[in-house]
Amino acid sequence: MTAATTSAEPPRGALSYPNYRRYWLASLAMVFGMQFRFIASGWLVHQLTDSPFWLGVPGLISAVVTILLTVPAGLLADRMDNQRLLAGGRGLTCLAHLALALLVVGEVVQVWMVLVWAGVTGVLAAVTNPAQNALLPRLIERPAMASAVALAAAIWNSMRIVGPATAGVLIAVVGIGQAFFVTTLGYAISTYLIWSLRLEPQAPHDHSEHGGGMLDGLRYIAAQPIFLATIGLSFFSSIFGRSYVVLLPIFADDVLNVGVRGFGYLEAAAGVGALIGTLSIVRVRAGRHTGNLMVGAALVFGLWIAAFTASRSLTLSMGLLFGGAFFASVYLNLGMTTLQLMVPDALRGRVMGIWGLTWFLSSAGGFFAATLAEFVGAPVAVAAGALTVSAFAAFVWVAFADIRTLPSREQMAA
Repeated sequence: MTAATTSAEPPRGALSYPNYRRYWLASLAMVFGMQFRFIASGWLVHQLTDSPFWLGVPGLISAVVTILLTVPAGLLADRMDNQRLLAGGRGLTCLAHLALALLVVGEVVQVWMVLVWAGVTGVLAAVTNPAQNALLPRLIERPAMASAVALAAAIWNSMRIVGPATAGVLIAVVGIGQAFFVTTLGYAISTYLIWSLRLEPQAPHDHSEHGGGMLDGLRYIAAQPIFLATIGLSFFSSIFGRSYVVLLPIFADDVLNVGVRGFGYLEAAAGVGALIGTLSIVRVRAGRHTGNLMVGAALVFGLWIAAFTASRSLTLSMGLLFGGAFFASVYLNLGMTTLQLMVPDALRGRVMGIWGLTWFLSSAGGFFAATLAEFVGAPVAVAAGALTVSAFAAFVWVAFADIRTLPSREQMAA
């Protein structure tokens, strides 16, 4: 039975589908391994250069390459079998991490090698991101889409709570090179599980109605108010709203004076809020108020984070971060579910690739916020970004009537 099949029975959770379970475990293995990559790559560059400047360069290279290639990669996901494309991309990513691990253990790694590695993994991330989003509807029936989106996001939010600490401790014990071997293993398991999915052959898409060009996804988004507004909310969230994530160490050290331990508490509070917000989407039955809930949650998110910047209490700050992350998860998960249910199959890779692109814009948003913070301070910079998200959400609600009358997820899935 495929995602296109509609059941008359009560909606099933996504994990009741064997293919989705394998997909979910594949994501879990990959994200767990990536925690070691995030920590180990920073320590590696620091040891090689002893320069704060170089710490951000590999991530910037990877993000820029991914952003530039996301649109053509979306076209690739619409033209090729997305299961094979995803498995192949993750398999090559596995080999890239294995190569870096061997270079580190062999004590021959140099900075330029890390930069090349960052560029290669950025290319592979651009290829796999649209394929991963395009594959999702083939694993489940449409009524289970909200559950599938929430459970996939829960992996990232859970790892945000426990992943960095676990990876940091293990890296201190086993070393940087061995940490990249853990990432390699995570990608190897993920590749095997994706490759082993038992799916019906992917039917060729009919491009006669929506076109088969690389920019047709952008044209479709621009012509569809719901898509334009929903993806716009994600763009604003990434560029302006998530600046607090980058500047959180400054709040912990200079604003709240709570040090590294307090920073960990703040991160954990945001992670728990995001996780609970994500899981709540499975239970929420917004009905015909789906659009209002999505826009309202975005508006409240900005206000919550702006309030966080004014707090000078660790406990209050943790509560505000918890609430902000909760509301962010609500509107971002509702947005992705809406797009997955409404996008034409012929454009799924390109449209969902552009949606996924917004997550890579956080690096650019963090750079802008950090630059602004140099002149006006971190609290003002973060508050300005958060209120920008709220202002855009208010604009969407006023200017896009289609959002206010968005069908329920149950209606979209029918």
